[in-house]
Amino acid sequence: MANWLVITGWLLSVATTIGNGFVVLLVTKTRRLHSSANWFILSLAAADFGVGIAVFPSSYFCNDSMACNFRVYMAVFWFFLHSSVTNLCTLTWNRYIAIVHPFRYHNSMTKRRLRMVILMAWSIPLAIALSLLVGIYATESKTVLKLLRATGVSAFNIICSALLFYAVVRILVVARTKSRQEFAIERQVESSSASYMSAGETAPRKRKKYSTAPFIIALVVFFLVCYSVVNYLVLCITFSCVVSDSTSSGQILNLLLVLNSAVNPLVYALLKRDIRKQIKLMFICK
Repeated sequence: MANWLVITGWLLSVATTIGNGFVVLLVTKTRRLHSSANWFILSLAAADFGVGIAVFPSSYFCNDSMACNFRVYMAVFWFFLHSSVTNLCTLTWNRYIAIVHPFRYHNSMTKRRLRMVILMAWSIPLAIALSLLVGIYATESKTVLKLLRATGVSAFNIICSALLFYAVVRILVVARTKSRQEFAIERQVESSSASYMSAGETAPRKRKKYSTAPFIIALVVFFLVCYSVVNYLVLCITFSCVVSDSTSSGQILNLLLVLNSAVNPLVYALLKRDIRKQIKLMFICK
C-alpha cells in the first residue's frame, strides 16, 4: 500500500506543479487578468506550486542525499504548506469583503494594501517556520519539540480553518439574501410588464443565473475534511497515538496536503470566469 501512496503522491505533485505553474504564468503574462482578486490567486498558486515541489519530490531526494539537512527541509516543508493555507484565507477574505461590504472594498482595497495583505500571507508562515527551525536547533527536549509542532502546525491550521469556515458561511448568507432580493425585483418587473403586454406578445425570457455557491461549498468541505485528517495525523504522530502503520500515516498525511493544493487551481482559478475565458481564447487562437 505504501508504494501506491508514493506513486499517487508523485502523480499529484506533477499535477500540482503543472496546474499552479500554468496559473502563475497565465495571470502574470495576461494584462487583462491584473485585478486584485487575481493577484491573490497568483499568490495562492505560487504557494501551491511550492507545495507540489516540497512534499514528495523534495522528501524523496532529501531522504537519499547525505547533503540534505533534514531540519531545514522540515522548515521549508511547513513554510510552503502554511503559505498555501494563509493565501487561501486571504483570497477567501478578499471575496468576503467584496461581497459582504462592497462599498468598503472598493474604497479600501488599494494597491498598497493589497501588497501588504499578500506580504503578510507569506510573512506569517515564514515566522512560524523559523520558530520551528530555531526550536529544533535550540533544544533536544522531545516535550518542547512536541509543543512546537502542536502549536506551530495544528493550532495554526485549526485557527485558519475556523476563519475560513466563518467567511464562507457569511458569503453564502449574503449571496442568498441578495439572490432573493433580485428575484423579488424581477418578479415585480415581470408582473408590471405583463399588465402592459398585448395578447400576441410573449413573456420575456428569464435571465440565466450563474451561482458560485456550489463551488465555494465544495471547496470548504474538501479543505476542512483534508485538514481535519491532517491535524489528527499530525497530533497522533506528535504525541505517539496508536496508529496501525506510522509510515503509511505519514504518506497519507503528505498525500492529503498535496491533494488540497492540486484542487486549489481548479476550484479557485480555472473556474473563475475571466481566467476560464482567457484559457478558451488561448486554445481557440491555437
